[in-house]
Formats: sequence, C-alpha cells, structure tokens
Amino acid sequence: MRSATFAFRFLRPFLATALLVVLTACATTPEAREASHMQKGKNDVAKKDYRKAIVEFKIASQNMPRDAEPFYQLGMTYLLGGAGRQAVTAFQRAVDLNPKHEEAQYQLALFKVGSNKLDAVQEAGDFLVEYLKAHPGNAEALGSLALVEAKLGNKDGAIRMLDLAEGKDPSNIVPAARVISVYAAKGDVETARQISRDVSERLPNSPDAATLRAQVSLAVQDLADADAQISRALSLKRDFRPALELRLRREFMSGDRQGAEQTAQMFSQFPQKRGWAAYARLLFSERKFDQGIAEFERVLKEHGDDNELRNEYSAFLTLAGRAKEADPVIAGTLKKNPKDPSALLQRATRELDSGNIDGADKDVKALLDLKAFSPLLTFDQARIAGARGETVRQGDLLAEALRSNPQFLPARLELSRLLVASGKAKDAIGVLDQASPADMRTPNYVFYRNTALMAAGEWDQAKKGIIAGLGASPTARFLYQDAVLRMKDHDLAGARKSLDAAFQLTPDAATLILLGEVMRRQKEFPAYVTLLKGAAAKSPGSVPLQRALAGALAAQGDWKGTQTALEAAKAAGDTVDSDFDLAELELRAGSPDQAKKRLLDLVARHDNAKSRLLLAQIETLHGSPDAVIQDYLKALALEPQNGMAMNNLAAFLAAQKKFDDALFWAQKALAQAPNSPVIEDTIGWTYFRQAKYGDALPFLEKSLKGLDRPVAHYHLAAVLLNTGDPVRAKKEYNLALKEDPKSPERSAIGPLFESGKH
Repeated sequence: MRSATFAFRFLRPFLATALLVVLTACATTPEAREASHMQKGKNDVAKKDYRKAIVEFKIASQNMPRDAEPFYQLGMTYLLGGAGRQAVTAFQRAVDLNPKHEEAQYQLALFKVGSNKLDAVQEAGDFLVEYLKAHPGNAEALGSLALVEAKLGNKDGAIRMLDLAEGKDPSNIVPAARVISVYAAKGDVETARQISRDVSERLPNSPDAATLRAQVSLAVQDLADADAQISRALSLKRDFRPALELRLRREFMSGDRQGAEQTAQMFSQFPQKRGWAAYARLLFSERKFDQGIAEFERVLKEHGDDNELRNEYSAFLTLAGRAKEADPVIAGTLKKNPKDPSALLQRATRELDSGNIDGADKDVKALLDLKAFSPLLTFDQARIAGARGETVRQGDLLAEALRSNPQFLPARLELSRLLVASGKAKDAIGVLDQASPADMRTPNYVFYRNTALMAAGEWDQAKKGIIAGLGASPTARFLYQDAVLRMKDHDLAGARKSLDAAFQLTPDAATLILLGEVMRRQKEFPAYVTLLKGAAAKSPGSVPLQRALAGALAAQGDWKGTQTALEAAKAAGDTVDSDFDLAELELRAGSPDQAKKRLLDLVARHDNAKSRLLLAQIETLHGSPDAVIQDYLKALALEPQNGMAMNNLAAFLAAQKKFDDALFWAQKALAQAPNSPVIEDTIGWTYFRQAKYGDALPFLEKSLKGLDRPVAHYHLAAVLLNTGDPVRAKKEYNLALKEDPKSPERSAIGPLFESGKH
C-alpha cells in the first residue's frame, strides 16, 4: 500500500503533464478554435465592437470552412454595422454551405422583399409563407409578407398581413409605413390614406402613428387633418422630432415665419445634430437659398462651427448650383480636419466637375486609405476612370456603385450611357428597366431611356417616351430628341422647328451641332453662322455658343474668326478644350513652336491624353525621338486603354526600326479595337519593314477591305510585289496613284514601280 501511494505521488506530475497535453490537443482542434473565435465574436457584438467581431467570425470560418454558422453570424454583424451588401454576400455563403440554414434564408428573403424585381419579391414571399408556418408569431415576417402582397398587387392580402403583424406587435408601425409607401408610389392614395387612418385609430397614444397619418394627409393636401395629427403627436410627446419637422414645414407653407423660427429654435436645443439644421434644409428645398444660407450660418455659430453641419451646408450649396460658395466651406472644413471623409469626398466631386482629374484622384486615394466606402465614392472612381479612357474599369465601378445602392440613379444613368456608347443599347435598356418606379418617373430617366431606345432602333417606343418627356418637361434635351426622331423620318422642317425651340431655351453643344447639320441640309449654313454670331455676341460667356461658332467658322475656312471664338470660349472658362483646339489651329497655320508652347502650358496645369498625342505629333516633325516616345507613354499612363496612342506609338517605333516594340504596342491596340483597319495597316506595314511579307499580307488585305483609302493601296502594292504578284501589285499602285498622287507613301514606294522594271 505504501509503495502504491509512493508510486502515485511519483506519477502525479507526469499524469498532470499528460492531462495538460491532452487538453492542449483538444483546444487546438479546428472545432475548438472555431468555437473560441465564435464566442469572442459574439462578445464583441454585445459590446457593439463590430470591426473586431467581423475579424473573429472570419477566423472562425477559416477554421471550419464548411460550417455555415460563422458566415451567418458574420452577415448579422455586417447588418448591425450598416453594411448591407456585405451582409447579403455572407448570408448567401451560409445558404450555399447549408441550404437548410433557416435564419440565413430568412435574412436573404428580407433583402429580396426590398427588391424592384417582382420575381425576387415573389420568391421572398414564397419563403415567408413557409417560414410563418413554423414561426406564426413573428411580427417582422408578417409585416414583410404584407409588403410582398402590396408589391405584387394583392391589396386584400396586404391589409390582412398588416392586421396580423400589428396584432403581434401593436407598437411597430414600420410595416404599415412601408406598405403605405408602395401604394403612394402606385398613385393609390386612398389605400395609403385608409391604412394610415386605421393605424392611428388603433394606436391613439402613439405619436409615431399620428405623425404617419399627418405625413399621408399632407401628401394628399388634407391640410386640416395633417395639422390635427401633428398637434396630436406633439401633445403626446412635446419634443417628438418627426412631428416637429412636419410642423416646421406647415409653418413654412403657411408663411408663419415667426412660428417656423420658434420651431427651429426648439430643434437647436436637441442633443441630436440631425435636427439642428432642419429649418435651413427646408429653406433650401423651397429654393430660398439666401435665407437658407443665413440659417446655416446662424446654426453653425450657435453650435461651435460643427464639422458635420459644415459638411451638410456645403453639400446643400453644391446641390443648389452655388458651388463657388461651397468651395470655401469645404476648404474650411478640411483646414480644421484634413481627414474629414465627407469633406474630402465633396472636394473630389467638385474637382471632377471642374476637370481637375489629378486632384480628384488624390482625394479619392486618401479616402480609400481611410477605408471609406460609399456609392458616391465608387461613382467618383468611375468618373476618374472614364476621364482617363478606362471604359472597362469605368463600367465595373458603375456596376459596383449600383450593387451597393440600387437606388443610386446617377450611376444607373451613366452606366446606360456608357453601354449605348459601346454599342450595347439593349443592355442599357436592361439596366434602366431595373430602376425603381419613382426613378422611372424622373425626366432624367426618361431622357436616358429614350436615348437607349433610339440607339437600339426601337423608334416607336422612343417616340412614346419623347412625347411623354415633352408633356411633363418641355426642355431643350427632349426637343433635341424630337428633332433626331424627325430627322430619321426625313422631316427637316419639323426637326428645325424643335431645334429652334431648344436653341431659345438652352443652346447646348448637341443642339447646336444638330441645328447646324439641319441648316446645312436646308442649304442655309451661312444663316446658321449668322445665327451663332448674333447669339454669341449677346452671350459672350456661353462656352457652347462660342465653340459652335468656332466650328462653323472653321468649316468656312475663316481661321481668324475661329481663333477669336476659341479665345472667347477660353475666357468663358473652357481652358482645356479651347487651348487644345487653338494649338491645333496654330499647327495648321504653320506655327509648331507656338502650338508646342501652348500644349506644354496646358499639360502643366491639366495633363490629358489628347494633348500628349498632339505634342507627340509635333515632336515627330520638329523634335527628338525620346520626347515623342515619352509623350505617347504619358498619354497611355493617363488613358491606359487609348488604342490611338498605342497605334501611333507603334507606327513611330517601327519608323525608328524598333520593330519588336512596335508590334507589341500595335497588337495591344488591336486588342482594344479588333477590327480597326488603321491598326491592321500598322501591323502589316511593320511586318513589311521587317521583310516578313507573308505575315504582312493578310493584315494589309483586311485593312483595305475594311477601309478603302490611298495609303492602304500603296502598302498592299508593295507587299504584293514582294510576295510574287506583280500584276495585282501594279493595279493597287495605280489605284493609289490615281486617288492621291501627292501622298508621302509614294516617295517610299514609288521607286519600286516607277523605275521601269514593273
């Protein structure tokens, strides 16, 4: 016994060590590590530290990559943090791993309920019906199903589901508000009004219910009921912000300036910043900008020049078309806090509007370094890509902005424009058809859809849209579209009438160009020039007028008048395009040094690809080979997908006998424009210079077939002569000689045919 006790005491340290090893081994299994990180993540969520929670759930999923639960918890955390797009991705991943994960399916269904696509809404409804069989008391699911029924046009079902949802959670009026918004958007104001009345009567002590009814009554101009419900809400809760906002609007509508100012003062006492500038917002919304500015200044002074208020102030100024007044406000905010995300984003957008692409890019990069994210930031990235000719990246970024916020109409419209420009008009129509019903009623949407329909050849549908657009908003751009439609039908007189009306409203570039074309066809081009001269004299600060006049005078060969008009356009603010055109004019006039100086000044303050291409052209004739190559490379750095820059660089390198480099750039250019006769000619002629005549022949034959021109005949003649077809070669050469006997190509190729040997 003694020896056994001794033995046990002797073995105890070893047993403890062995047990520790076993426990450690258990703790290092994937299951244990997943459980540990899941618990840490849940603890972080409880502390509202969502960033840390996201990291923990991601680590948990890495330990057990086939388990759906970490992805579900990750989705819920994203949801709490307001990152809806990432939440959907996480929920979808959870369902992919475990199609029976009910809660992940439920969350996905809630997202689909908010979709504009009726098939997605129907799919969500089917799931919610089944879900409610197992969870009959879930008020959120009942309210969501009410919204589904409303969207699908089942009014009785929507009302029934609302009643059930309110029975489970009488204090929650959110489902009713969402259903009301659907019927209001459909124009069914009576149903919207009835639902709001039913809710307010069922909840007589709810300020939320009274305010909801007041909002609906105000929308349908039942002002007496709106006022009564606002008073009722404030009697239930004196400082109820939504009701105070409505009272402020009513005081404003009725001209009760004193009452509005008193209500605004009440907002200023609230701890929530959202209410401080309520009156200023209202003044701006009613286009009383000077009063709105004064109110913002008052509120800023009262609240210590708060940065959030400053950002709101500058944003309202920009939206009101008073960007020059917004600029110093933005600058002041960034002086206080150089890393203020909202001010940086506003400045980036302003820089893009003014053409300062490099400045905008710098601010966007600063925002990305700050881990900022918003659809508007992605939209600005798309604008930068577009300005640099990166159309594929531009399209990807626009699509990303829409995924983040399907209601972001500017991104949807710009994506449709890009698709139309790339020859994908039907895809553009598909993108536009996914807009919300409210967006579809806006003039902007109608205009862009008309453009896509015309590009797709769907003229009958476009005509309906143009008629609707002119009926709702008879602006210059709808008149322009009407003129395009009439020109298609060979109705020059009708097109002229629409363009004359558009000209009187807004003489924009598109209208002026089309008007010039119509008047040219009517043999009235001199009258068009006279018209432009008169309009430009009355509005010397109009860039479109001055540039249209410059183009018309150039068409008449009046170079001095063209220069004067371009100088006027430059003085009016068009410093980039006008300086470029003036440089082209100087080059045409035989002043390459003056043109080069102008372009160097231009790229110093606003570098751009087309200026670099013209500089390269000047350097080719009057400069150094290194400068030419550097200008082309700089153009490509600014616009990486610029096929013209690639092709011109290739042609120059071939002339410098750098054939491998030339072919590299020419092949890249051809990848951008697979059927370009010009690029095919560059490749074929480079092969010719390498004496690779067999490689050159198919490119040059295809080039000529795609675009008949003298240079193509000259090049093909030279290759045919060297591939053993002298008869056809001579025929091609004679065609080239007949079409352009003074071509520079004749001096290079002519000796092969004019020596008397052929």
